[in-house]
Amino acid sequence: MSERSPLEASAEPVERASLPDHPQRRFPRIQLATTVRLRFASAEAVQECRTVDISEGGVFIRMDRPRPEGTAIRLQLHVGARDLEIGGVVVRCIRPEEGPPTGIGVLFTEIRPEDHHFVQQLVRERLSSETAGPGAAEQTTPRR
Repeated sequence: MSERSPLEASAEPVERASLPDHPQRRFPRIQLATTVRLRFASAEAVQECRTVDISEGGVFIRMDRPRPEGTAIRLQLHVGARDLEIGGVVVRCIRPEEGPPTGIGVLFTEIRPEDHHFVQQLVRERLSSETAGPGAAEQTTPRR
């Protein structure tokens, strides 16, 4: 059995990738809609949400009641055949009155080197497939 690349193992096909468009954004990001389990530093129960996009430095998570900037967080997400557990901190909070999408931008602060490499490869492969031309992502991403 051959090992699948991060692109082939991803949760959902990418619709659009974007390069850094915010002055503080350091890494390109790709859309990635998958379930993420959140645990905050307080002793609250685990909360399930959905990711919107991911980069090698962080992730945006859609939430109805976003947490304030500076909040420590633990993330558990499953991308393809890989389970990732990542520590982070909320660096952006978009509240309902600020308009959609409501949620939090999380900066990765604790990530295993092999998981960081996996996320880097996932983003690079998705970006490469988009720049290869129209339909490239459809040719390399399995249908679900």
